[in-house]
Amino acid sequence: MKLPLIIGCLFLTGCQSTPYAIIDGSQSKVSDANNYNVEIVAIDGAFQSGKLTKNIKPGYHTIHLSTTGPLRSRKAMSTLVYPLVAKECMRYVVTAQHGPGNKDDWEIRVLDERLIPACTPSPVEPEVAVVIPDYAKPTGDISCLAKEQLTNKTTPVALLHSVAACIKSQDYDSAISGYFLAGAYAYFDTLRVPNKPSHEVVELIKKDSIWTLSALEQQNFEQKLADYLGSEQKQTACGWVASVGEPDYTPLYMLQHQPNTSVQADMTTELSSEIKDTLFKATLTDYLGCPLP
Repeated sequence: MKLPLIIGCLFLTGCQSTPYAIIDGSQSKVSDANNYNVEIVAIDGAFQSGKLTKNIKPGYHTIHLSTTGPLRSRKAMSTLVYPLVAKECMRYVVTAQHGPGNKDDWEIRVLDERLIPACTPSPVEPEVAVVIPDYAKPTGDISCLAKEQLTNKTTPVALLHSVAACIKSQDYDSAISGYFLAGAYAYFDTLRVPNKPSHEVVELIKKDSIWTLSALEQQNFEQKLADYLGSEQKQTACGWVASVGEPDYTPLYMLQHQPNTSVQADMTTELSSEIKDTLFKATLTDYLGCPLP
């Protein structure tokens, strides 16, 4: 019976939970006829199933939101980008604010940012300079890789650095393809590498690649990504990632990342073809939100 433990956690101070944040699009302003709820379309490239609220990890996120308000024109922008640096234990209430004279003209409006009472923030610790280990860096200079150059042997390390190069050169089609594949392969690797602290290496790779871009470069890409999602090309992205297939490399970048050196995890990625196929299908459905074949 797990119930006594759960009850105990509610009343005793000894039970700790991981700090989180919430993006909430379900609390539009009733008194404003032009203010509507928003659906969460994607978070950091991972498709969502039209949810209005979602728990997220603290930190930087690229969130694509879709208005639930009426749009008269098929060419109207239904999806917009909301870049968010989420703080621990904060609820961000966001809505779609439509123009009074033109329902097709809307923007994301933040109604409220408030503390989550049930969430306990982490203890304040001094900032430590981020060091990118060699295994999280590409072996050489990475240029922008076109869609045709991406294979199931291209690791997230190379993919994310390629995405950054593509954004710099304004080759957004290649950047979007690499972004989707990088997210899918990194998620697949977290499924086959059981040690959760090892998964943190993905954030280090992002810090060394796409997060080094200027704010304008990131904003331009995020809007292109929003345009892509708003043009109903999700099925195209799903089909292409599925055609590239499951990763065919050993995720050394993740296996070598064991922050707690006092506990060396025994990990292996030698899996049967059947298990790999199951994990890849889970990646397509659970991470990218692709429909079941």
